Amino acid sequence: MNRNTLTLTTLAVVTSALLGCSKQSNTTEIGHTFSAIDTFGIQCQLSESPAPTDVKLKGLTFVGSSIADAPFVSSAAEIVSYDSCTDKLYVVNAQAKKIDVLTLDANSEPTSVGHIDLQSAANYSGIAIGAANSVSAHSGLVAVAIENNDKQKNGIIALYRSDTLEIITTYPAGALPDMVSFSKDGRYIASANEGEPNADYSIDPEGSVTLVDIANGPLNASVIQLDFNAFDKGDSRHSELTNKVRISAPTASVSQDLEPEYLTFADNGKLYVALQENNALAAIDVESASIDAIFGLGGKSWENSQLDASNKDKKLGNFKSYSMLEGLYMPDSITSYSVNGSTYIVTANEGDGREYGIQTTQKQCDEKAYEWDGEDYQGTTEYTTKQDFCIAYVDEVRGKKLDVDKNHPLAAALKDKGQLARLKVVKPQDTLAAGEKVQAFGSRSFSIWDESGERVFDSGDEFARVVFERNKENFNSTNDNNSSADDRSDDKGAEPEAIEVANINGYQYAFIGLERQGGVMVYDVTEPKESRFITYVNNRNFDEPVCTKVDEEGECSNSIYNPKAGDLGPESIKYFTRSNQHFIAVGNEVSGTTSVYRIDL
Repeated sequence: MNRNTLTLTTLAVVTSALLGCSKQSNTTEIGHTFSAIDTFGIQCQLSESPAPTDVKLKGLTFVGSSIADAPFVSSAAEIVSYDSCTDKLYVVNAQAKKIDVLTLDANSEPTSVGHIDLQSAANYSGIAIGAANSVSAHSGLVAVAIENNDKQKNGIIALYRSDTLEIITTYPAGALPDMVSFSKDGRYIASANEGEPNADYSIDPEGSVTLVDIANGPLNASVIQLDFNAFDKGDSRHSELTNKVRISAPTASVSQDLEPEYLTFADNGKLYVALQENNALAAIDVESASIDAIFGLGGKSWENSQLDASNKDKKLGNFKSYSMLEGLYMPDSITSYSVNGSTYIVTANEGDGREYGIQTTQKQCDEKAYEWDGEDYQGTTEYTTKQDFCIAYVDEVRGKKLDVDKNHPLAAALKDKGQLARLKVVKPQDTLAAGEKVQAFGSRSFSIWDESGERVFDSGDEFARVVFERNKENFNSTNDNNSSADDRSDDKGAEPEAIEVANINGYQYAFIGLERQGGVMVYDVTEPKESRFITYVNNRNFDEPVCTKVDEEGECSNSIYNPKAGDLGPESIKYFTRSNQHFIAVGNEVSGTTSVYRIDL
C-alpha cells in the first residue's frame, strides 16, 4: 500500500433512512459536489453579498461581542466559522466540549442562541472524546475536529447539520486533530492531526493529515489518512528533507516529530499544512491524496529588523538589532490566496517551543533523570513529599544559559539582561559554535510564501513598531493580565496567532490577530512583494482589570471575566459577507468573547 494513501473507509448508509429526505444525483468532478441543501433538505437563507465596486478598505469598526458561558482563560471562544446558509457563527467552546451557535442581528451583532453538544459525536463514533479543537462551516454543514479523551489516540471529525444541529456522521482522524477545514468548493474536508506526545514524552504518536472526499455525499465519503512515514530515516524520501526542516526530539522518528498544526486549501489544487514545531510547510496534492513536498522555512535575521528582547531591562520598546540572531518562523495559522494565477501562502509566525513534564516529587524526578523545575528539597523530608513540575523534555533555554562558544559575536549580549540574556532561544544539543546563529522562537511577523515555499514578503518589526506607537505604556503585554507591560518581550512579543485573507472588490487584504497584545493588524497584500500596513484595531481596555477580582499583580483570582476589559487572546479570524456588507469575526480564547467587526470601505 502506498504510504501516502492509506486507509479508505466507505460509509455506505442510506441517506434517506437517516434524514428522511431523498438523495440527489452527484458528480465527482472537482468543484462540483453534492448539494447539502438539496440532499438533506437543509433550510437555507443566503444573505445577499455586496455588489463589487472599485473601493478599497479604509478600516474596521467594532460591532459587538458575545461572551461565552465559561470560566476565564478556558478556551471558550477559540475557533470561529460562519455558515452563509443559516447566517450564523459557530464557535469552539473547548472547555465545555460544545460548539456555541451565535445569531447575528440587523447590525451583525452576535448573540448566543444555542450549541452543539458534542457528546452526540462520542455516541455516534463509540469513542470517549476530549476537547473540540476546531470548527468549519460550509453551505449547511458544520465539521468539528475532536480529540480523543486520550490525546495520544486517534480522534474524529464530526459532521453536523447547521440548521437543526443534528449529527450526520463522524470520520476517523489521526491523533489530536487540531484544525479542520472545508475546501472552497465544499467537496473535501481535511484535518491537521498534530500527534502531540504525552506529558513525559513516553508516547509520541505520528503526525498526520486526514482527507475526506464527500463528492458522493457525507454518508458515502472516502476517508484517507496521510502519514509522513516515507520521510523517516532510512525510508524512500528522507533525503528530501533539508536542514531547514527542524527535527528536534532526540528519540522520535521524523513522522513522530512532524506535528501538523494548521492547513489551507489553495486554488492550485494543493493543501498546504503548517508543521509549526518543525518550522516547515507540507504541500499535498488533493486529487491524488499524496504529499508533494515538505518545505523548511528557515529563519529571519534580526540584523536589519529590531526587537525588544528583554522583560527585565526596565525599558519599554528597547529595540535593537542582532546580526547573529534569527527567528524561526514556526507558523501557527496559515491561509492562502491567488494573484494573477499564482498561489501564495500567508503565515502568522507565532513560534512554539516544546516543554513536556509531570507533577511529581523531586525524588521521583531525579530517579527518572528528568529536570526538576522547583526548589531544591534534597536533604529534607519534602524531597519525597513535595510535588512540583518535573521537566521530561524541553527545547528552549534563556539566552544567559545558552551553551555558546566564548568567541561568538553575541556572547556578551547573551549575558546582558538588557539585551539577550532573558530571551528564550532554541537549546542546541552541543555548544553553539562562533559561526552559528542563535535561534529564537517565532519571527514576530507575518509572511507571504510562494507555492514552492520561497518567501516573498515579511512584515519585519512593523507589528512591534505599530503597537509601541499606539499604546507604549502597555507594550508587549500578556493576554490575561492588564498590568503586564513588557512581560512578553523575552518570549515572542505580540505573538501573531490568527490569520485570514479576504478578496474585497478585487483587492486582497490580510487580517492578523496578535494573541498576547490583542487586536488585529490589517495589510493590503494585493501585490504580495509590496504588501503594506493599513490599520490596527484592538478592542481591549487596559484600564480595566481582566476579571471582576484580581490580586495585587493584576492576576485573575476568581475566574470571572470582566466584560469591560474587552477582547483578550485572539485565536482565530473569519471573513464573511451579509446584508450587503463585509465583516470579520474574531474568536478570543482568554476572554471567551466572539467579536464582530464591520469592514469599512
